[in-house]
Amino acid sequence: MMIRQSPQNIWAAFTASLLRLKALSKKELITLLLDPSVRRILFVPILAQSILFGYGATFNLEEAPYVLYDASQTPDSRALSARLEANRIFKRAAQVPSAQAFTAAVADGRALVGFWIPEDFAQKLARGETAPVYVAADARNTTTANVAVGYAAAIIEEFNASRQVRSVLELKDRYRYNENGITRWNIMTGLILGLAMIQVMLLAGLAVSREREEGSFDMMLMTPLTPVEILIGKAVPPIVIGVLQSAMIFAVCRWWFDIPFAGSLALLFGVVLLFAASIVGLALMISAWAQTLQQSVVACFILLLPSLVLSGLMTPTAAMPEWMQTITILNPVRYGILGGRLIYFENAGISEIAPYLWPMTLIAAASVPGAVWLFGRKVA
Repeated sequence: MMIRQSPQNIWAAFTASLLRLKALSKKELITLLLDPSVRRILFVPILAQSILFGYGATFNLEEAPYVLYDASQTPDSRALSARLEANRIFKRAAQVPSAQAFTAAVADGRALVGFWIPEDFAQKLARGETAPVYVAADARNTTTANVAVGYAAAIIEEFNASRQVRSVLELKDRYRYNENGITRWNIMTGLILGLAMIQVMLLAGLAVSREREEGSFDMMLMTPLTPVEILIGKAVPPIVIGVLQSAMIFAVCRWWFDIPFAGSLALLFGVVLLFAASIVGLALMISAWAQTLQQSVVACFILLLPSLVLSGLMTPTAAMPEWMQTITILNPVRYGILGGRLIYFENAGISEIAPYLWPMTLIAAASVPGAVWLFGRKVA
């Protein structure tokens, strides 16, 4: 039999519930704000990240380094060259003397775009024929390649307008390493390391702090294992999981999305292994430093988001302000993703990716001993 409650009783129960919720919310809020480290984690990063993402997460092209191969060497070709030089976006990296040097400059990343003015350029203009200008764009990042080609097309239109004709010049563009300009190719190949980084960092970042909160940490210290052995034991599983996850993402890229792979699997996964070691070193430093599991989780996410934004995964670092490009020098994700893409698309060897290998090696060599030191201080 249901007992009907009066409206007064229902209101009293509702009011009591609100009071309990108020007391609990006040208690949780005071607990958080009384801890200075938590206050810094709650407020300082959100301000810094809002500024960081406003600059870094942009598809605007601030600067496009280019090379010019002028096979015509005529007043007309020099007039077009002057227009390129006057544009605020295009910055000349070099004026190459041959077709081979032109191809090499785009291939090795010195130039985002290359302009090739053919030998018969001036003759075709004099006859009133359409004179093509060939543009080779590095489409390993399709976003910036499309923007750069768009700027080039606008310059061609200005040149045509200056000669008071509709279509004297014709732009012939070609996307290198991604012939169809498919954005997915650029993003997915970067995620081979980018996605794996998230799990690797969280697993390693929670390793020590979780044990400490669960109470099993002290029991582990009573075993014959040394602190260094414990830390290494905590590092190995995240690295293995990261390599396996990268292998799964590689399989999706290669066989689900049919993205052609040009490089060496052994070298690619060597980079993945080194990358995972550098990330685990940083995460273990966080785990050894953090007092609570909550601090570990928040600190890992604070490091994760800027690392991905400043990695060149979505937006190339060349499109960021110079001061922000300097910050990316400390980012291991940048080196992992760029080195992985070189192997994937260009069959790059160790000598070509060496500029990306040694920074990750340095980060791993500094962060792992740092984690050992912090861990040793905790157990001392």
